[in-house]
Amino acid sequence: MKFSKIAALAKREKTAILMRDADGVQWLGTGSAAYMLEGMPPLDTDTVLTVMGVPEDKKSTWFSVEKEDKGKLLENDVPGEEEVTADNAGISVIYGGKLLMPIYTMMGMVWIDAELLAPTDRKEEGYRRFFIREMENGIRAVAVKEGLVLTAVIMECRIESNDLADALDTLAGRYRLQKAMEERKENDIQGTIGEI
Repeated sequence: MKFSKIAALAKREKTAILMRDADGVQWLGTGSAAYMLEGMPPLDTDTVLTVMGVPEDKKSTWFSVEKEDKGKLLENDVPGEEEVTADNAGISVIYGGKLLMPIYTMMGMVWIDAELLAPTDRKEEGYRRFFIREMENGIRAVAVKEGLVLTAVIMECRIESNDLADALDTLAGRYRLQKAMEERKENDIQGTIGEI
């Protein structure tokens, strides 16, 4: 993963949470996701901000800590995680200032901020897989694995109100209406041509 893509997401949230997994590999959390740091020297709360290019006078505005992974967020395999085998939904929506993407599961869907996937994109297509994990606090997370190795964990975007569902219902209804009108118009044209 490119550190610059991880840094861009950390800068968006002004958050840098350094953690280590059970194997001692360092991870950087942005508040909404955590990413394995590949090919980086060991970082601390100050050097991580320096490496990201945060000016000295701006460092105090950041939330920068070293944390222990008490919730086992960074474990490679978690009992009960569900591999996502459904096709990609193929649609994203901008809601609440975020580009949300649904990931279909056996029990419905999980919404994630699609921009949080950017660090996991690679030019050479590997074997990227998604797993849904239920965290101890009831929130779900999407574990991203390259082959068998966990490389990122992205927290779900919880949508508490029905506003998004209502907006999607309205959109679907309008789209169906438009398609019906286009079909009727096409049938009218075909009928007129048939009379000639």
